[in-house]
Amino acid sequence: MDRVPAQRFDVEALHVRLCEKIAELHPLIVADVMRVFLEVSSLPCELMLWSFEFAFDEDDGRIARIEARFAKRGAPPTSTDDLPGYEVQVLLPKVIPAHAPADGVRAATAAPENAPAPGGLVARFVHALADLGAYCTIETLEARSAEVYLL
Repeated sequence: MDRVPAQRFDVEALHVRLCEKIAELHPLIVADVMRVFLEVSSLPCELMLWSFEFAFDEDDGRIARIEARFAKRGAPPTSTDDLPGYEVQVLLPKVIPAHAPADGVRAATAAPENAPAPGGLVARFVHALADLGAYCTIETLEARSAEVYLL
């Protein structure tokens, strides 16, 4: 019996899938947005997953940005700005608590049953998020919106 090769997505197809998955989230909890973002970013892609970024925009930290970039296999890029990818801009509540809830659910940074392989890019990103106080403060919040952009 011939084995069918696994489907590989292009970045645009991952972008569409991410838009669909985020649209299904109700309520729109930041940790769930991150979980979906990581799940989609982990799907087989024609290009190699190259980098992740998590940051806050200048708007008093009210917009959290999550970005994934992809590169051609075998040739390291000279600049990540030119790499294709997608970004999620999460509009946070107007009031953000000063401290992470002590009993908060750590959905994106908890070790799921299908946890990424140790040492992989996704696993390293998840580990970094778990140590990032700024992310831990917002992960249990309900976002006002989440917009996905193709880069």
